Amino acid sequence: MSTQTSHSPIISWRRALLDGTVMNSTLSVLIYSSLAINAEMWLQDYPPDIKAAFGPKSKKAQIQSMILTIPFFGILLGGVIWSNRKLREENGGALTFKAAFWHTYALFAYFWLFDLTILDWLIGVTLKPSFMVLPGTEGMAGYDDYAFHLTASLPAIPLMAIPALIVAFFVRSKPAIP
Repeated sequence: MSTQTSHSPIISWRRALLDGTVMNSTLSVLIYSSLAINAEMWLQDYPPDIKAAFGPKSKKAQIQSMILTIPFFGILLGGVIWSNRKLREENGGALTFKAAFWHTYALFAYFWLFDLTILDWLIGVTLKPSFMVLPGTEGMAGYDDYAFHLTASLPAIPLMAIPALIVAFFVRSKPAIP
């Protein structure tokens, strides 16, 4: 086992891609399963014209959305923490705050990019599976709006730093107390 030195890379792209792919795949199954059960759970993520035509989220969908947040954030945060632990093991038990921050940020950014390009643009906008179309909104322009997904997701890029800082604080190697 090697320890992290000043010459060690700040981020392990192999670890981020491997663990990020597992995390993204698992989240995709959760997201698309929930869309197939009741797409209304994701109403807040639809373009404005579709939200306006559909109306407010039902009480049932509100409850389902709240329940869905538990496994969603469990997978997201659990995957990030697990990946950082694996990275620390690979570095002989050492993981600096800086390395943990950038590794965590890379995992969040990988999910952000995967969500935008694969889940939203490829599947949601290009393929448009019928289970994603809300009743009464068939054929609306919002279903073809690539720009909406990009502009809606851009604010997340700097905001991902906040949970990355928090995770890094908890997963870094703590200095030994003499």
